[in-house]
Amino acid sequence: MKRMISRTLLVLSGAAVLLLSACSKTPEQGKHIPKNAAMVLGVNSEQIQEKLVKDGLTVDKLFDAVQSQDTSSSLAKAMKDAENSGVDMKGDVFIAMVPGEAGAKGYVAAYAKLKDAAKFEAFIKEKSKKEVKAGTDFKYVEDKNAIVGFSNETIIGVFAFDPTDFERHNPYAMDDFGDSAAAAPAPAKTANNTETLNKLFHLKKDESIATVESFKEVQKEKGDAFFWMSSEQVYAFNPGTPSGMAALMTGNIKKLTEGAYTAAAIHFENGKIKVNSKSYAGKEMQDIMKKYPMEKVNMDMIENYPSGNVFGFAIMNFDLRMLGDILKLLGMDGFANMGLAEAQLTLDDILKAFKGELAIVGSDFSATSAAQKPDIKFVFNMKVGDKAAFEKVMSSKMVAPMFTKVGENYVPQQPLGEIALSINDKRILVASDEALLTTYDAGKSKAKLDDVAVNAAKGSVFSVYLDIEKIVNNMPEESLKELPDSISNDIKGLLKNLTVSTEPFSGNTQKSVLELNFKNESQNTLAQMVNFTKKMWGYYEANKFDSRSQQATDSTVDANVIVDSAVAVPVQ
Repeated sequence: MKRMISRTLLVLSGAAVLLLSACSKTPEQGKHIPKNAAMVLGVNSEQIQEKLVKDGLTVDKLFDAVQSQDTSSSLAKAMKDAENSGVDMKGDVFIAMVPGEAGAKGYVAAYAKLKDAAKFEAFIKEKSKKEVKAGTDFKYVEDKNAIVGFSNETIIGVFAFDPTDFERHNPYAMDDFGDSAAAAPAPAKTANNTETLNKLFHLKKDESIATVESFKEVQKEKGDAFFWMSSEQVYAFNPGTPSGMAALMTGNIKKLTEGAYTAAAIHFENGKIKVNSKSYAGKEMQDIMKKYPMEKVNMDMIENYPSGNVFGFAIMNFDLRMLGDILKLLGMDGFANMGLAEAQLTLDDILKAFKGELAIVGSDFSATSAAQKPDIKFVFNMKVGDKAAFEKVMSSKMVAPMFTKVGENYVPQQPLGEIALSINDKRILVASDEALLTTYDAGKSKAKLDDVAVNAAKGSVFSVYLDIEKIVNNMPEESLKELPDSISNDIKGLLKNLTVSTEPFSGNTQKSVLELNFKNESQNTLAQMVNFTKKMWGYYEANKFDSRSQQATDSTVDANVIVDSAVAVPVQ
């Protein structure tokens, strides 16, 4: 467990450095991103650099920090190369994932802005060892599955990939609901990279993602980074030509995903990372939302929890019948009803019996040893919906054999060990122990919750809270023992809590906010992550050197043992 935690931290730290090095390259306008893109990631390098500079961090200092441990570091070289490549160091970066057209391979396109095209031409020629060819009004270097083109101001890199690769090599792949013997999809056709690149450089206005309203909205927020996704185009990556029921589902999924987008802007602020996201529903989903409007969460479900040591909760409130309408739209309700027929139930019975009003609360987390299971107390609470439908479900052939009805309560036939369960026609409760369940059910206690947690949950239809500080401080010391005190102290002193809050749908959109709060509220979170990353990188590089030295020593010892064994005189 210790090694796993250490390796995870190193991987995360390395990823952060790679992200920051990528941010130093400044990108182009969204006019070159096609309208049929499935996902787009954007980075505002200028804003990010300004925030780092305010805390005394520059690209040069990041390079020096990486290089100081290992002058042969490929990351250090990449950062220095980026600085001297002719790429503009200020602007917006875009990376787009685009499905292929008419059975062709999909591709990832990366966009950046140039300040010196001649310098970049020399750079790309040296690094690729390939001929720089001339296009219509741009130049390019081409490989088998990739092409990088540039004009006087813009760089576009196109990297092809085949979405059928996983399907064709997946031994568990199934087609048409269980026919594993069905033929795997044929490999996607290789697109002409030069034609794709030429098209991207010359997109018409109505062909560009810049005309999509949800994309324009997320850019207006001026986040330090943003993410945009089209659900319809993500599904367009689905390979092959389905048949039978799968074909019907494909058409219905298209109805559900048409016009559906997700967009999120990320802000690195002092003491917190804030992600403002917005989901855009298509026409079919809007109709379902209007039919079953989401209601605000019931705060009593978390506030009645009897503990002053809550480390987290999740709470939501939605009408389960919404799921039924989605399944009907997909043409899947018939399968559900077929499965329930033997129990003399229908999908509607299940969805009416229970509300989507539920909560789970956790508290008193403690772990004395990395090798032992941590102690956690919890309660899960789900409200019952229509009483008649609930009693029908509980008395059905599927459920009745598992419970005995005693008064208003349903008692399990088999013991559940330490886990406590209580079911009646008002709610279903599951808890870590009987005493906790009884006290919670009485509703006379009051949880001690941070204001941050309460404010995030109030008025929402879905909310999550996690007290990271409590969890980290209660981790066993041995799990961080192999790390230096300076790093383990930073781990404990870095993060405070996480909150997620989702509002009810309004029109065709639903807003959500995620906040990751840091303990140091006076410094920008990006600078805090960079400083932590620099320290972790130094530790990683130092350990890598020590590991190589130890391996060399072990090899020498092994060689000596072999030689000694070979020349030893046998005992007579």
